[in-house]
Amino acid sequence: MPRNLVLFDLEWNIGYQPKTFLYHGAELTLRGEIIQIGAVRINARGDVLDTFEVNLRPRIFRKLQHHIAKVTGLSQGDLDAGLPMREGLQKFLDWAGPDAELAEWGLDDVPVLKQNLFLVGLDENWPDRWYDLQRIFLQAYPRREGEGLTLESVVDRLGIPKEEPFHNALDDALYTAKICRKLPLAEGLATYPTEEELLTEALLGSEKTGCDVQLFMNRLEHDDYRNLPELYKVNCPECGAPLTNDEVWLKRGNTGYFTRSSCPYCGHWYLRFKLSRRDGLHWSFGRCLDAATPEYDAKWDKQKAALLERTKRKQERENRT
Repeated sequence: MPRNLVLFDLEWNIGYQPKTFLYHGAELTLRGEIIQIGAVRINARGDVLDTFEVNLRPRIFRKLQHHIAKVTGLSQGDLDAGLPMREGLQKFLDWAGPDAELAEWGLDDVPVLKQNLFLVGLDENWPDRWYDLQRIFLQAYPRREGEGLTLESVVDRLGIPKEEPFHNALDDALYTAKICRKLPLAEGLATYPTEEELLTEALLGSEKTGCDVQLFMNRLEHDDYRNLPELYKVNCPECGAPLTNDEVWLKRGNTGYFTRSSCPYCGHWYLRFKLSRRDGLHWSFGRCLDAATPEYDAKWDKQKAALLERTKRKQERENRT
């Protein structure tokens, strides 16, 4: 069990148009600008030891978006009266402490926190360890058909009294603490996978198919998987000869890509990548090789033909304009 475990929740504002920023030369989309932080420090039983809350005054998305106002109950006056962004974030860091390990309900808040820390000149590498409490919850309470995983739906499922509104950052953190009291929290945190283990799990899936697994962590560019030889150059698992990749890469799920890789002696394989950006700033890549099967080949041929046809039609439209 971490000595300094902080459960936290954020509310953030968004713009009516997307906003990008440069992170060490890489262009990123700002996920949101924090307007409220709520946090609680807990022990192994889930008892609340201390609380923290602050409203922040945004610098980029200064006008409160109407949907955010409706969900949170905050007003433009609340935003205007908040602490300046850097001051409020520094206050949270000072309260949490440099050794804090953060836990949240889901995976949305840490990326927003890290982006905001960077934008005001604070240390975006903090925290270096954080936990998704939904994962620990599902180990104890497997998801049933039709059940949601929102904070409110889980509060209802566990019979926790709803005494305060949701989407207030501190109240949401306190509800999360009440959920933690009903979880094997210490065990779940002790066995929580590392970033590398999470990426490997996402790459291989429940069937754990794939060989020659390699991980490339904390990179800046999304397209490194197809642009950098150190990532895409692989050798045949059977004879060791260099594989030659097809020029086409196909999408697999939301954050996966694959291509056909040919060996001059042993036939072909499929080179596959899984991408992750859990911290909102860096890309990590999991890579493996899949053996060719008739089903895999048919999928490749069909999807490649469809992609090439779409590309051809797009080019024809552009040539006509």
